[in-house]
Amino acid sequence: MPSTELAGRVAGSWRQLPQPARRVRVGLSGGLDSTVLLHLLASLRQTLPLQLSAAHVQHGLVAGSAAWADDCRRLCDGLGVPLVVSAVQVDRHHPGGLEAAARDARREALAALGDEVLALAHHRDDQAETVLFRAIRGAGVRGAGGMRPVVAAGPGPLVWRPLLDVPRSALLAYARAHCLAWVDDPSNADSGFSRNFLRNEVLPLVESRFPGAAARLARMGRLCGEAAGMLDELAALDLTALRLPGSQRLGREATLRLSSARLRNLLRFMLLEAGEAMPDEDRLREIERQLCSPGAAEGLCLPIGKSALCVYREAWWLAPACHDAALILLAWILEPSVRWAGGVVEWRETVGEGLAAAALAGGVCELRRRAGGERMRLRAGGPSRSLKNLLQEAGVPPWLRDDLPLLWVDGRLAWIAGVGVAAEFRCRPGESGVVLNWSVLAG
Repeated sequence: MPSTELAGRVAGSWRQLPQPARRVRVGLSGGLDSTVLLHLLASLRQTLPLQLSAAHVQHGLVAGSAAWADDCRRLCDGLGVPLVVSAVQVDRHHPGGLEAAARDARREALAALGDEVLALAHHRDDQAETVLFRAIRGAGVRGAGGMRPVVAAGPGPLVWRPLLDVPRSALLAYARAHCLAWVDDPSNADSGFSRNFLRNEVLPLVESRFPGAAARLARMGRLCGEAAGMLDELAALDLTALRLPGSQRLGREATLRLSSARLRNLLRFMLLEAGEAMPDEDRLREIERQLCSPGAAEGLCLPIGKSALCVYREAWWLAPACHDAALILLAWILEPSVRWAGGVVEWRETVGEGLAAAALAGGVCELRRRAGGERMRLRAGGPSRSLKNLLQEAGVPPWLRDDLPLLWVDGRLAWIAGVGVAAEFRCRPGESGVVLNWSVLAG
């Protein structure tokens, strides 16, 4: 592939980005791929309005790798590109192994730099390797979709891979044509790592028997990515259709009318949105079985990573599973928000609703957990009701009841999360009030 064609591909890819991308930072390892990408983008600064920079992440896993930062500095100085060097600690007990741990540490360090666009130098051979690796692990359509050329990573930078359709041989030819120097990471030759084994031994063998196999694997990844995108669109439609009015929770009766495959697709989508690792097929089917079981309506809280599938009565939702232990008592000086049992108790000023602001002023305010025997009157002249009955009528899920925040003012129960305000503390029409909310109950 001629250098001009390669540069044209990168420029065309930049113009198709979904947002203006003037500040672009290249993730620079110093290896062949990222060296070529940085050189290409530097050469395009005369035609594209780029503010180009680079970042090198030192993970310290390979002997002598500290010197790679010096190689990156020399390259960047020669191209007139600012460079940031970051050192990271790699979690050697990462459940995905050392490769995944190093990848996650690099990703977090690069995302923290706050750029508009993070350019990564993954190429077609990397894509073929990724697709094959995930297919072997039985990752399904989403996993077989491989890497995407553009990823909007939430609050972080837009991730851009402009070389994803370019074979490594074209990058090598470009580097030689421009007399570029690069770092060779000796760990890449260690086939004890799964991805290196595929890259160094399996894919060359497959290519020798089936020429062009890498290109076809990469194309399959692209097609699977399109299919996964359509599945995500279907899941988003289902999510909207199932949402209960005025709530983030989903209707269970309508959910049970979905086909099994469609329901599992929705569960995958929700777990991905929550940042969870995808359960294997057996685990996902067990999650589906428990969601659909007749007894789930009595109360189900099923941990899935850092999240939990919650079912109560005719609603279900995904919520954080791990939270800080609820305090027994917390003196509250009416800060706008305080942490409580995995969520936040917040208040906002209102008129004519919630707790009367005058009743709180100067009082001793405390948030407490239930201790047993609590009673409250919700309306003037009405009966005093036990907390147990109030919680049942309000539909508070059983697993949340022990951690529920109760507001006491001068020793009197004034508010119960999810239930309401005691009659003697209720705000009158036209009076200044305070509305409280515990975020965990939002579901």
